Amino acid sequence: MSATLTVNLDGEILRLAEQEARVRHTTLPEVVVSQIRVMARNWQDSRAGKTPATDALRATVLLPPDFDERSALTEELQKKHGVQG
Repeated sequence: MSATLTVNLDGEILRLAEQEARVRHTTLPEVVVSQIRVMARNWQDSRAGKTPATDALRATVLLPPDFDERSALTEELQKKHGVQG
């Protein structure tokens, strides 16, 4: 699916985006799409509790197959903030 989007950009942001497009030998719309794709992926990873720091730690700790990351995270955050679960 393709759609048209009109975006109003600050002059400085536009200049930087055009510079990025030139450096990458691509078009301004492709730079914008690429950045939105990265932002969306980061947002999804953030909502799933994944960050570069947690991804790096995952490789160094062996956990049991039935370990529930979400429950463990919730429990630790509740402890940290003094919330009874």
